[in-house]
Amino acid sequence: KMSATRERLTQVRNPTLPAQTTPEQRYWRGFTNSQLVKEHNAVTHINFDPNSPHDFAVTSSTRIQIFSSKTRKVSKTISRFKDSVYSGEFRHDGKLIVGGDASGLVQIFDALHPRTLLVSFNASTYPVHVTKFHPSNTTQLLTASDDRKVRLYDISNTAKPLLTLNDHEDYIRTASFIPGSNLIVTGCYDYNIRLFDTRVSGSQAILKLNQADPVEDLLSLNPTQLVSCGGNTIKTWDLTAAKQVRSLSNFSKTVTCLYNANERGILAGSVDGHVKVFDSLSTNWEVKFGWKFGSGVLSCAVSPNHKHLVVGLNSGLLAIRTRKTEPKVKQGVKQQKNHAFEKMMRGADYHGEYEHRIIEDDRSTASQKKLKQFEKDINSFRWADALDNALISGMSKELTITALEGLKTRGKVRVALLGRDENTLEPLLTWCLRNIDDVRTINTVADYLAVTLEMYSE
Repeated sequence: KMSATRERLTQVRNPTLPAQTTPEQRYWRGFTNSQLVKEHNAVTHINFDPNSPHDFAVTSSTRIQIFSSKTRKVSKTISRFKDSVYSGEFRHDGKLIVGGDASGLVQIFDALHPRTLLVSFNASTYPVHVTKFHPSNTTQLLTASDDRKVRLYDISNTAKPLLTLNDHEDYIRTASFIPGSNLIVTGCYDYNIRLFDTRVSGSQAILKLNQADPVEDLLSLNPTQLVSCGGNTIKTWDLTAAKQVRSLSNFSKTVTCLYNANERGILAGSVDGHVKVFDSLSTNWEVKFGWKFGSGVLSCAVSPNHKHLVVGLNSGLLAIRTRKTEPKVKQGVKQQKNHAFEKMMRGADYHGEYEHRIIEDDRSTASQKKLKQFEKDINSFRWADALDNALISGMSKELTITALEGLKTRGKVRVALLGRDENTLEPLLTWCLRNIDDVRTINTVADYLAVTLEMYSE
């Protein structure tokens, strides 16, 4: 004759509390290895080579410095400019780098051998703040200067621009190609964003949008969605509907730069010293993370492989933050496996071939050895002892709740509390006081306190 093994108490599994940090916060906090580099003047522009290993060009004072992505040190320096240089940018294939200076001079260099000057021409007699290669066409170059004109060049013949856009009324400090189209967008200090079609003759804008502040930077997310910043406001635009979608005022001072980190969001830097990450995939573009720097932010960028975060400040400091990477596994060294997948799939190929077999296995002795003392007390109907042993020092919260809930399920709370004095009630009251502010235990605490107060109100 066989008897069933006494069923053990089911251990309580408390609900998991909300995570203190989100996955996005943990990701951005991963940029922990910080390095500061002091430049001679404000760092006005940062641009990463789109190709591996993703070195980055830093524009400051009268030179463009190329930093190695591996060592975070200057590997090449371009200093053949006459005045303060702006907007050092790589071409999409990483072979060329361009920059324009305050005298109006635009120069293109071999990125691998920066001493090799390939093209040099005067785009204007005014400072050229924007020099930008076409995202796919290797021969087209866009310039924008303080003479209120935007010019499109063929770098093989820079004697005369292919197109001149002069429908502006103030300085132009940002301009960009719209990817996948023939459109050019410009941001002007006359508060307006203008959209031009390079196929249309003349220099009149086909669309004009009002930022309500001098436009500092523009970012084209796709052929129909545009992000702009001016004053302390960031705005997003729907170009097909020619209207503003949202306006974000998350900064106390002028927003100077924007950067698209793709699925990780949009970075924005401000003169108030903050760099904030906006969730561009959400409806309201909530701020997911941010950093505070000691002076105003003029430029920021993240490497395409998400290894480096680089921020340029108006104090001349360059802040480089690097994510920790997993050490590479040496060839020939076998990685240790935890066999988690094998454990999960164990028995998946069993189709019930041996269901007719009955295996008698008496596990009562083995399980009895693993019983906690309060479980033995409950099995022996020693209710008061079970309560005392559930409250001993060192007992985990989950096990204590398991014992308390076990007594409550059996209707033995009053029996366990019967005939006690101040000393024997003290462990229970102390435990209740310590856990009364935990939402996961409040129901158990309330039940036991209610019975205790009813029995020992005097």
